[in-house]
Amino acid sequence: MTEDMDARIAEFLAEPPAAPDEAFVERVNRSVLAERKIVAAQAALWRRFAVESLGSLGIVAAFYLLWRMSPDDLSIDQLTVAPVLAASMVLFLWFGVQLKPAAAGK
Repeated sequence: MTEDMDARIAEFLAEPPAAPDEAFVERVNRSVLAERKIVAAQAALWRRFAVESLGSLGIVAAFYLLWRMSPDDLSIDQLTVAPVLAASMVLFLWFGVQLKPAAAGK
């Protein structure tokens, strides 16, 4: 009987359960959402880096193959300026297209 009385007295004297801290829960939820956005942005950044690296490698490989396919006895004097200008324009166009979205995102 004293155990029942002790349990009842302890129950009456116990502090009521604390209400959940809504501000803390909201901060944790916001930090979880921010972390998810950061991870998604990093994944997109790595994908873009991979695509641009492969594109750069493709352009370099194309120029290398064109250089290797040229005749051995061809001297620089025989080349016209047009192929060099065309290659330069393609590179500058490619750089311009790649840099425009990055500048617009700021």
